[in-house]
Amino acid sequence: MNLIFGARRIDRSVKDPEKLLIEYRRDSGSRYLDHVSCTPSDKLVPEDLAVTILMNSRFSSAAFMAVQDCGDNVNLAALPDRALEETNEGERQQVAELIATVARWPGFAASVATKVLHKKRPRLIPILDNQAIFGAYMNRDWPQRRSSTESVYAAGRIGEALDWIVFDLTRRENEMVWGVLSGVEPSRARIELFDSVWWMYFRRTEPVRSIAD
Repeated sequence: MNLIFGARRIDRSVKDPEKLLIEYRRDSGSRYLDHVSCTPSDKLVPEDLAVTILMNSRFSSAAFMAVQDCGDNVNLAALPDRALEETNEGERQQVAELIATVARWPGFAASVATKVLHKKRPRLIPILDNQAIFGAYMNRDWPQRRSSTESVYAAGRIGEALDWIVFDLTRRENEMVWGVLSGVEPSRARIELFDSVWWMYFRRTEPVRSIAD
């Protein structure tokens, strides 16, 4: 059984995704997904940054202060109440613009922004890690070249990532596989299954460099 990633732009066939999903249970990201937040679902507060540490987030005091200063300006209640794979183009543009708004706050970028926002809307907002998504999943030169660590802020680029992910979530070749993966982790949203499998494949293909490297 294979899972196809790449939105038919840079398709990569990932073998045994169910084994990667099970392996993900040992990753700290699994604790992030399992964590149940005690903060308001429709409001961003500084405490929302804490759980992102489990997703290799390196937020600073600037990010904490930005949420203090700007958190009330984000209208999460206006987002579509559906899974990402059920959204239309206009709704995805709305999501991309909200992510970009938070990404442009001091101490943020798309990676930290989505690691915070995903916990608010776990079926709708995927985790757009700088390396795993922008630097590898959407990078034609990967893995021949190591993934880029460049931060992303633009709504257009974020929207493109959402479109790619939706394509892979709904493509016919993956339909049966998502059902199998949901049986392995029934509590996970489809975008969480996507992230878990891709992250494990990404890290197997490009392990973290040691200091000696």
